[in-house]
Amino acid sequence: MDELMEKILKLQSDYFKRKQLLLILDLISIFSIFYAIFIILSAGFFLDKFFNDPRIPTGIILPIIAFIIAIMGAFFLHRNDRKIKFNFLVEGKYPELKEKLRTAYDNISESNVIVDSLKSLVLNGLAIVSSSTLIQGSVVVTKIILVIIFISAATIISLNPDKYSIPPDTVANNFKNLTGIGNENTNLSIGDINSRLENTENVGQNGSGNIFGKPKIASIEGKNIDLTLYSGQDTGFEVRDTSQASNQFIKSAAFPVDVLGSNVSDGGYSTLMQKTESEKQLINQYAVKRSTI
Repeated sequence: MDELMEKILKLQSDYFKRKQLLLILDLISIFSIFYAIFIILSAGFFLDKFFNDPRIPTGIILPIIAFIIAIMGAFFLHRNDRKIKFNFLVEGKYPELKEKLRTAYDNISESNVIVDSLKSLVLNGLAIVSSSTLIQGSVVVTKIILVIIFISAATIISLNPDKYSIPPDTVANNFKNLTGIGNENTNLSIGDINSRLENTENVGQNGSGNIFGKPKIASIEGKNIDLTLYSGQDTGFEVRDTSQASNQFIKSAAFPVDVLGSNVSDGGYSTLMQKTESEKQLINQYAVKRSTI
């Protein structure tokens, strides 16, 4: 193989090895970041709640998801690495080789005085070219330091999840507030409210003591009470089609008609009954007069 070609291929191989190292460092960094974020956001709790099956190893799923995201992120950052034209890259770093390297490379199989002289010139110029100059060492060192920091942080967080994780309820509430997902619609029309009330068939059956249910039927301590209000006129109302079967109230004994308005207690009823008929009428007329004052 031509000596110039060997030199170019060696430099190119070293350069892409460094690019692969940077890709791996980025992958580890992204994995550490997302794994720590998952722990902080209590993602394991939500996974357990979602699958609800003890046979599913949710503890392994979390790092797998973080690793998949890391692969996608790392390849996204380095998606153009293979599109790099090495000869143009070298010429950009070393202007004295501009166009000379490409010309020598295009005529690598040719052999004459001019081409051989050009190859020799380019070969001498490549002697000072190395992968460390094409990719600065400071970039590699910086990425290594970041990887160490991210891995250390992820390890500390994973070993102390109770200390660093946010409570699941807080995460869920913040997610609902930010996205609006899970919040019930409170802007209901009158038709929606009536529809919901009409579809409530089995409310008030738990005997909790609360009054709730359809507008016409409510339940108190497990007993159905008829709450129907009938239309009336002025201050009174007129009862129509009432059902005695639905009335669960206990009726008191009917008070004697002849003592209506007498304003006496049960203890005075026997005394009143001993009065003569004229005395009873007089007492009744007095009570009626007093009621009109």
